Amino acid sequence: MSTTTAAERVERILSVLPWIVDTPGVTIEQVCNRFALQERELRSDLDLLMYEVGIHPFTPDARVDVIVDDDRIFIHLGDYFRRPLRLTADEAVALYTAGRVLLGRPEPDQVLAAAVDKLERVLGADLADRIDVRLGGSDPEVLATVRAATDHGRRLSIDYYSFGRDQRSVREVDPIALVPSEGHWYLRAWCLQAGGLRRFRIDRITRAVATDEPVGTHPVLEATTEELDRGVADAPEVTLVLDRSAEWIIDTVPTEEVSDLGGGRIEVRLHVAATAWLQRLLLQLGPGVEARDSVTGEDLTPLGADAAARVLQRYA
Repeated sequence: MSTTTAAERVERILSVLPWIVDTPGVTIEQVCNRFALQERELRSDLDLLMYEVGIHPFTPDARVDVIVDDDRIFIHLGDYFRRPLRLTADEAVALYTAGRVLLGRPEPDQVLAAAVDKLERVLGADLADRIDVRLGGSDPEVLATVRAATDHGRRLSIDYYSFGRDQRSVREVDPIALVPSEGHWYLRAWCLQAGGLRRFRIDRITRAVATDEPVGTHPVLEATTEELDRGVADAPEVTLVLDRSAEWIIDTVPTEEVSDLGGGRIEVRLHVAATAWLQRLLLQLGPGVEARDSVTGEDLTPLGADAAARVLQRYA
């Protein structure tokens, strides 16, 4: 049975829910056709909303009211969803810090800036002096060089350490955007060496030099942006069979498909950018995992044993 990750399911529900609320009496068939859903998926999502979503103390009056009458759907969210959002002090500080990070981009959003200023006034005038926002420990000179080249459309020469391949290389790249993500600065760029769109973590760039050459024109940028964000551009696909005790991989690593095999075992398909990365993953998953190339069927399980042997030899 094919399943989806929790994050994917939440995204699906948040896409469908507002339309159903605004269209009371819409049929199950209409919703499925509009959002390309299977009926069992929709009914499962409606059950989740009915029995699992609400506010403390989760009494019937504090839950989402979902009624399916003759295949017509009616959802009432309750007045508590219309109340102004009240943040705790910790939540407000977290939002303020995240906003400060986003304002560090080359083109900060003015609406966001106004929201951050409002949070600062509420939390205290001296808050800015007590919060220091830093992403990933990047070299300030490297970050400044990358930002200037991105702003002025200049090609960059970078020395880069690839964590997945465990190797260093010198590359020429055409910068596209400098973006914060998951606590680090990343450079979106067209890599001339790879001939495609890539994402480089700034704290893994040991040297960056802007050239006098302007960035080139790359017409496929828009078509490959989604692949870039998922980090799987042209990467081979691997199938893993593992125990449910290793289910953490679903929320930790971007996956293509997850299937329940029964007997406490699941099958996970994912893209792997480099062998070294797969070896480290197999070490983390332990001896109970099976791995194979999704296309050729080649058994990749021994890669984990090979990596373990090298580690033991190093520390012997």
